[in-house]
Amino acid sequence: MDSVRVGPFPVADLSYWEAVHAAADLAMDPQGPRRFYALHVGGLNAADDREFVAEMNDAELVCADGGSVVLLARLAGAQRIERTPTTDAGWDILDHVGRLLGRKARTALVGGELPTVTAAAEALHATAVADIVLVEHGFHDDWTEVLARVSAARPDVIVLGLGAPKEMLWVREHLSELPSTLVVTCGGWFGFLAGTETRAPEVLRRPGLEWIARVAQAPTRLLPRYARGLATCASIAGDTLWNGRGTPARA
Repeated sequence: MDSVRVGPFPVADLSYWEAVHAAADLAMDPQGPRRFYALHVGGLNAADDREFVAEMNDAELVCADGGSVVLLARLAGAQRIERTPTTDAGWDILDHVGRLLGRKARTALVGGELPTVTAAAEALHATAVADIVLVEHGFHDDWTEVLARVSAARPDVIVLGLGAPKEMLWVREHLSELPSTLVVTCGGWFGFLAGTETRAPEVLRRPGLEWIARVAQAPTRLLPRYARGLATCASIAGDTLWNGRGTPARA
């Protein structure tokens, strides 16, 4: 699988549907947990976190969430890359895993506040896209019992919504305790599923400008992130241009 470097991160040079199929294929691998991560500006801002960078490099599949990551990847030489935000791809990954299995994907939802993740589970259940086998909030001081329940539930997919980089660091800390499953980190997807957050209009989503609507909904929380992200993206773009077009991160 061809990837390019976006700063210190490998990003797969895949179209949306290629990424969805590649993620679903990972769920068929019985050799322990497999990781699908989507990189966005919040991740780029955490490029100085060594453990986070190491985890992103160890993951089986990293795709572009934000439009800024797509542009930086193209600057580094990507040819086919498209945005693969979990808010869209989550549905399609679960559906495709189910098609490969011949049944609905057994799915555990972990993260967020309990009312939000519960409402998200109800939304997924209502669409019949997944068999929800576990629902857990994301505010545990001790994850021992939760991890035991996750293993007992035997999920095909764990959807983890703790926000980046926390969710990737959580996986890194507990990787040896996770069952054979596909881990899909999802950021704020539970909020969209629960209806506590609203998706941007298609006219903004299509060109990768969904961040504008997100900032408008939560300016105090998100405006500093995206302001810092602008500087981060400019720095990465400058480094890429200075060093020449990127070389593949891995194949």
